[in-house]
Amino acid sequence: MYICGVGRTKFGKLELELPEIMTEAVTKALIDAKLRLKDIDAIFISNNLAGLNQGQLHLNSLLATILKIDIPIFRLESTCASGGATFYNSLFSLSKFKNILVLGVEKMTGLASDLLSTNIGTTSDLNLDQEQGFIFPVGAAMIIERYEKRFGNVMDDLALISLKNHENGNLNEYAHFYGKEVTLEKIKGSRTIVGKLRLYDCSPVSDGAVALVVSKQKRDRRSIKIQACEMATGPISLSLNPRTSMPAVKTACKRALSSAGMKILDMDLIEIHDGYTIIELITMEDLGLCKPGQAGKLIREGKTKLNGKIPINTDGGLKANGHPIGATGLAQIYEIVTQLRGEAGKRQVNAKTGLAHNIGGMVGSCVVSIFKRD
Repeated sequence: MYICGVGRTKFGKLELELPEIMTEAVTKALIDAKLRLKDIDAIFISNNLAGLNQGQLHLNSLLATILKIDIPIFRLESTCASGGATFYNSLFSLSKFKNILVLGVEKMTGLASDLLSTNIGTTSDLNLDQEQGFIFPVGAAMIIERYEKRFGNVMDDLALISLKNHENGNLNEYAHFYGKEVTLEKIKGSRTIVGKLRLYDCSPVSDGAVALVVSKQKRDRRSIKIQACEMATGPISLSLNPRTSMPAVKTACKRALSSAGMKILDMDLIEIHDGYTIIELITMEDLGLCKPGQAGKLIREGKTKLNGKIPINTDGGLKANGHPIGATGLAQIYEIVTQLRGEAGKRQVNAKTGLAHNIGGMVGSCVVSIFKRD
């Protein structure tokens, strides 16, 4: 199984609406794959919030109307892991189809912040979380508090994660914060959201779309092999997991590495789902890059920077590239494909393998995918 085409929009506050955003990404992916729409046998769409944000469900039929096609189209939702989960499900269809298009899209700007927060909050447990006033920034602040009780102050390390991701995002013209100057002082001095969680520890509200063309066979030298893709699902509420570790992450990563016949240190770059900087830090430990409590040392030593031993979030991550929920997991794959092709420009690293870690909730769903350049 291979990815033979990729396309995306810029992430950020876009003037385009859902139909235009979807069409741009699809068109770019088809051009990149050197395929026509009639060569696509099925489409899988990742989206989380269109039903609530825009009052528009049935995006599969909407896309069929826009593209004037009648092939099978499926829509999937798994909160922030929607992109990874949709990609995972699409691969099963390669037993029937030759070429599949996987599309992730979200329109999040233009709503009042309290309404958007309510809509996003529907992906948490109704009784344990929503009715108690829990929102995801509170969850991130709780994880910071838990981590510091075990291992000591972590805020300086989180600031370095934010800075690194903004530096990478400034090399990515598609990124939400491309061209935004961010300093360590600005990060540390940013306003507190809740607990110790600062503004610059959080990913932004973004619009955007990403499309991938997945094929059963390798089409050309730019095709990137899908070495493994595995998924695990855990409890929906953080209250059911009192640890700083996320069991679903460990399980999905273990399955993916086993399926690929590889070890975590075989990865030349990693895309981590850093909805909050603390998630990037604890995920480094859950993936097995270091022992619990040791991620900060890798960060301080620069091991996760572009020129480091294991570059993480070369596109800027969710923190700087942006987080249009339905498109996020596919944006991670887009970046890995771009890097493995050697087409990442100023942010290019030396890579033959890459891993994408996409999560939903805190963490209810986790998809880990591994890619390799033949």
